[in-house]
Amino acid sequence: MVYLPRLRDGGRIFVNGRLLASVRQSDADWHVRWMRPLAFTIPPSLLAAGVNTLQLRIAPSAPGNAMGVVYVGPEAELGPRYAARLFWSHTSAQVTVVAATTAGLLVVLIWLRRRLAFEFGLFGLAAIFWGLRTLSVVVPVYPQAARLAWSVLHYSCTGGFVIAMTLFMLRVARLHRPAIERALIAYWPTGPLLLAFGGIGWEVRIEYLYQAGLIVVATGMLVATAIAGWRRRTPGVLALCIGVLFGLALGVRDYLLTIGLLDYEGAYLLHIGANGLLLTVGVLLTERFVQAMRESADVSATLAARVRKREDELLVYHERLRQLERERAASEERQRILQDVHDGLGSQLLSSLAMVERGRWNTAEVERALREAIDDMRTAVDTLAVGDEDLPTSLRGLIARLAPRFRAAGIELGLRIDDAANERSIAPDTSLQVLRILQEALANTLKHSGARRADVVLGLDPDTERLLLQVSDDGGGFDPAVGRKGGRGLGGMRCRAAQIGARLDIESSASGSLVRLSLPVSTTARATT
Repeated sequence: MVYLPRLRDGGRIFVNGRLLASVRQSDADWHVRWMRPLAFTIPPSLLAAGVNTLQLRIAPSAPGNAMGVVYVGPEAELGPRYAARLFWSHTSAQVTVVAATTAGLLVVLIWLRRRLAFEFGLFGLAAIFWGLRTLSVVVPVYPQAARLAWSVLHYSCTGGFVIAMTLFMLRVARLHRPAIERALIAYWPTGPLLLAFGGIGWEVRIEYLYQAGLIVVATGMLVATAIAGWRRRTPGVLALCIGVLFGLALGVRDYLLTIGLLDYEGAYLLHIGANGLLLTVGVLLTERFVQAMRESADVSATLAARVRKREDELLVYHERLRQLERERAASEERQRILQDVHDGLGSQLLSSLAMVERGRWNTAEVERALREAIDDMRTAVDTLAVGDEDLPTSLRGLIARLAPRFRAAGIELGLRIDDAANERSIAPDTSLQVLRILQEALANTLKHSGARRADVVLGLDPDTERLLLQVSDDGGGFDPAVGRKGGRGLGGMRCRAAQIGARLDIESSASGSLVRLSLPVSTTARATT
């Protein structure tokens, strides 16, 4: 979909050099000024594989910006934005034209019939001016012959609305001054008359200067509104003040948008302020509604405060649980290390010492036993160096530290991590257990396999969506059953796998060994930096 929030003068839109849409433009007979958003669905027949080109051909009919940002994207994304903008900038303007003009006529008729206070007549005239002025938003095309008259009508209604509302608020605030009222009434026709006698070429000057003067007048109306609210302090007057302030705020915003001080992509919304005029009919209902909303806000604030307090308590409790869990895991790991040192390195040193004391080992056998003990100690220290990194990062660091020791033993150690495994994550505690299993498998390869090459592969099983860690070598193999009966290493590996809900498979033959660890993972991709 192609979405254009602003395309003032129309134009033609092409996709890959082929016409997508033609939006009416000004010509010798008709003047065009689009105030509504536009959107067009791109048919698949206009799209090509790879890069597509979007072109807009426009011929601005007046100075200033002719278009805003062009958005291209899925209809599901841009469609709601287009619909919302169309409603606020066009549909609501249509409603305002009918509602404000009708309400103004009714108020003026009632005023003429009942001879109410003059303020009601001014209020009705302001509503009529507002409704007629909004016609410029909903009527985009009109004859060139009527362009000057249309512009004169537009500025007449704009000035009429501001002057009428200012006179109305001066009387409501009891600031009735005949000289001020005559000056305001005299200023009203200056802009439209200059435009009528100067021609359409004066439109830009009127748009800037005349409306700037109306902003000054509106500032006086704001002061009168504040004084009225302070003096009267009745719900009806206060509601009227809010409606006027809302309408004037939108008017100032539209003026700043017109002269380029706000983002050109913004929509004109002055017509929405007419709804504030209609709110005066239900002042009492508004007062009751505001009171109910105030009470509801108080209740909501109290409830929100209680919820925030309970959330804070839960966060503290949760953090305590996490701290206890970390302490428990650290304690278990310390116990495991102590047990490993006692059963492994300690047992090996004791048995070696006994053999030396009995004189059954020569120097070469003592040297071999001491080197094996040192290798056990270094491998354990290397695995303890793993920090809080994710599993792929920890694997790379561990292999980098172990690779020189393997090369010294004549074993080439390799590592491969598949892209699919990089996009999965596991808990830090689980990652630590995986590294311990890997460390034990590599230690067995280093000490017992007699291999020339060992490979570590981290991947993802496409069928089960489980993470796979495989350690293979081309050594002489071993009997897994023997390890299961007497060796502590394989038993420890199976115990760790069971703790993290993983499956451990060990295969071995005369041509090599394979250790395969399969464990569940999160399907959420890891954040990257």
